[in-house]
Parts: sequence; structure tokens; C-alpha cells
Amino acid sequence: MLMTTSSVRRRLFTITLRRAQQTPPVAQLGTLREAIYRTGPQDCVQTAGSGPAWSNKPPVVASCAVIRLCEEICMVALLDTMPEGYCSLGTRQHLGHLGPIAIGAEVTITARCVRARGKFSSWQVTVRDSHETVGEGRMDFVAVHRPRYEAQRLAPKHAALGHTSSAIPCPTS
Repeated sequence: MLMTTSSVRRRLFTITLRRAQQTPPVAQLGTLREAIYRTGPQDCVQTAGSGPAWSNKPPVVASCAVIRLCEEICMVALLDTMPEGYCSLGTRQHLGHLGPIAIGAEVTITARCVRARGKFSSWQVTVRDSHETVGEGRMDFVAVHRPRYEAQRLAPKHAALGHTSSAIPCPTS
């Protein structure tokens, strides 16, 4: 039987939806987390890269550091309800870096779960310093069963790179 593109999409959507419904909810809609963080030299834009594109900037917190802080607060909130053997992975980061953050400034990061369905969750994030809102956006996550994810998704890629499980070039826990 020849399947059309739309029937293949419908079938894949049905399989994905069925799997999502089998996964226990990993986030609670409305969950709110807040954290205070004092920025430091490790967050400075000059540490984000090398060369004149990075060194010729004022001493401010890099956007990638702001995204890391926002992801972290969401992941910590997800730990509260994560099933055994699962971990969260970011799938989308949409953040407006709205104002400069001075090195040494204290920022307040707030995250609120605005969508929770099976293994998927979306979080509204806001970052404020003592003067203004300096960042806001949305972070999306999926919960994966870590051993299955590593075996099915990562192992083939590591094998293609010639890595053995003991020679993966980043720390594991």
C-alpha cells in the first residue's frame, strides 16, 4: 500500500501523541520558580568567544550566559517531577535580551510553566536587574529516558565519530 505524505504525517503524529500520552506528566502547569544570581567575570561577553568580534565589546553579560541561567532555572524546576531515569533537554530557546547587564549585578530570574503536556513543557522566563527587565522569552523542554536516548540517538553519532563510550569528549555524570 502506497502511503501519501499526509497519511505518513498523520501516522507519525498519532504515534508521537500516543507516546506523549504514555509518558507521565513531567511539569506542572503554573509552576513558578525564582532565583537570584550575581553575575561575574565568567558571564562577560569577552569570555563567550575569541577575536575582535568578542573583545571589542563593553563589559556586559553575554546573551549566551543569560540563556544558560534561564535554562537552568527551568531544568531545576523540572527535577521536582522528573520520573526516575529521565532528564530534560532544551528544544527551543527564544529570549529577547532587552538591556545590558553589568558584570557584578544581581539578577532575578523567574520561570513559570505555561504549557505542560506529557513529556513536553514550555516556560515563560523573565530576567530583571535592579533597574529594569533585561530579558524575557520562552524555553521549551522535552523529557527523555536518558539510557534509551543515549542508546538510540547518541550511540550511532558517537560511533560515526569513532568514539567509544569511555572516550566521549565531555564529562558525564
